[in-house]
Amino acid sequence: MPFTGLGISLSNEDHLGTTLAIAQRADRLGFTEVSLPESRQHRAVFTAAAAVLATTRTVRVRIGIANPVTRHPSVLAMEAATLAEIAGPGRVRFGIGAAEWTLKALGYVDDEWLPYTNTVESIRAIRRWFNGQDLGFEPTTFRSPATSRLDFEPPKGMTIDVGAVNARMMQAAGEHGDGVQLGAITSAGYTAWAYEHLVVGARRSGRKMSDILVSGNILTSVGRDRAEARDAVRRVLAYYLWRVEGVVVSESGADPEAVQAVRDAMNNSGPHAAASLINDHLIDTFSVSGTVDDVVVGLARYADAGMDLPLAWYTFGPDVDWALERLAGEVLPAVCRAG
Repeated sequence: MPFTGLGISLSNEDHLGTTLAIAQRADRLGFTEVSLPESRQHRAVFTAAAAVLATTRTVRVRIGIANPVTRHPSVLAMEAATLAEIAGPGRVRFGIGAAEWTLKALGYVDDEWLPYTNTVESIRAIRRWFNGQDLGFEPTTFRSPATSRLDFEPPKGMTIDVGAVNARMMQAAGEHGDGVQLGAITSAGYTAWAYEHLVVGARRSGRKMSDILVSGNILTSVGRDRAEARDAVRRVLAYYLWRVEGVVVSESGADPEAVQAVRDAMNNSGPHAAASLINDHLIDTFSVSGTVDDVVVGLARYADAGMDLPLAWYTFGPDVDWALERLAGEVLPAVCRAG
């Protein structure tokens, strides 16, 4: 399979000590990357990333993702460039996105907010600041003079990934980004759909898809007992089926009636009832779960759809320590190309 590596994607809902312990374990086990989120108002991603970089040796750390609303784009550029000074730009993968659902839920944006334009202008600005240049244009969605620039020389070779969901933003990722990070409950069907839109954007800027790293959070659970490992994803899958944008589900190939039943149960009776309606079809569509062999076979569907770097996300397995060891020791060598 053509994966360039295998990473893990963590939650910022856990105590930072827990995050650091898992990241350090991932570093020792040989995972390619650790992705750190900034979801709602839990732990701050740049602080967590600095701590991980300072206490690990080789694993790459992804900012997955930051938004240009709660931090000015110039602050995002400063934060990311400072992280690159800790461990070098090769160990930092910066990601930016609108985080539209979260910011609206928190009440941080008004009716005039333009998430697409704001994100694209921020990517353009941060790219120029990473290159040691003046901003060079007058942004319409944030305040900054065209002459603004960082007051220090950023490390060379920094990358910008885009946390994209819908078609327009996916094309923007292909046009402006060095990569894309697909979010919660990424399916193989949605990955293939996203890839098509990334191609459209890449063509606009005269680039090849080999220039763009396609990564994504894949709900993963591996265990000694197949049924137990699959049961471990039901609750989180029910929650995200309820809240993700429609295109994530509509392009997945999932049975719409099965999805709607879960959503209705979540609205009417809560997460326990919704989780009880997660069937094998939904588990197979939105996760790679079961034995080591099940996970390897499941990941192959994502490789065929165009993903370069899968990020095992959230559950890992009923026994997290055992699961991380198997993911690194057995799954990673099975799904990644040599070298």
